[in-house]
Amino acid sequence: MKFLLPMLFIGTLMNAQVSTVVRHPDSYKDFPYEGTRIIQVDEANSPDNEDNVFIFSKIEKGAKPDKMTFQRFTKVDGNWKVVAKKQMTHDGILSAWGQRKAFADYDKDKSIDALFIYALNDYDLKQQSVHLIFSKKDKLYEISTSAESGYTKDVYSDNFKTLPENIQSKILEYWNKLDKE
Repeated sequence: MKFLLPMLFIGTLMNAQVSTVVRHPDSYKDFPYEGTRIIQVDEANSPDNEDNVFIFSKIEKGAKPDKMTFQRFTKVDGNWKVVAKKQMTHDGILSAWGQRKAFADYDKDKSIDALFIYALNDYDLKQQSVHLIFSKKDKLYEISTSAESGYTKDVYSDNFKTLPENIQSKILEYWNKLDKE
């Protein structure tokens, strides 16, 4: 299972017109993200069409409650603009799963479709829930599940059903294969 997700990620990149760039988070120190420190940063671009930077940032270490922000930046007229944002606050620890992400152009609209995973943990780092954020243009869609349900009951954002069926199926394929424990 641990090898399946990276292979799914690689396969997604190979089948789409998507390029990714890896840089050290310090490269973004002057980027207009919220929070005081970057937890995860990814660049994914649709060559000659769209440039994107996806950032998870947090407030100071040890702050209670913990606060993490996800932002999608897209270059518009030469300037970086926040086109989608989600803030999470939790009495515990928020963590982005840096190796669990995927980039594609599922509907071939020349805009990057991206998904990311994060978790809510208690202060002893015992996981309480797992969450998927799917970013499509200026919209965010979500799926979550909890340890309390044994990771068997999925909860969807109200707008998830508005996604085209083929995109829903790709997201659910990823989600259902994800080792959530």
